[in-house]
Amino acid sequence: MPKYVKKIQMLVTEDQYLELEKIASREHKKLGTLVREAVVEYHLKTAKQRRIADAVDRLLSLPAVEVPQDYQEWEAEYLRKKYSCP
Repeated sequence: MPKYVKKIQMLVTEDQYLELEKIASREHKKLGTLVREAVVEYHLKTAKQRRIADAVDRLLSLPAVEVPQDYQEWEAEYLRKKYSCP
């Protein structure tokens, strides 16, 4: 289980609080757990998906490179150049 070390304080209306308490009770969870799960699901997962999508876009925007006809020959030349002194 993760160790939570940072505290966030927020204000909600009385109606919002009562509704959240009902939901937490119905789901047999603490109110803090309910709110934490909502933050993770709505904001943190969305942010992670956005970072992944941005990375994919960057990869797809790389210029095309020629595919070697003979991979073994290409690899041997690559390794020769990689390990030769400049």
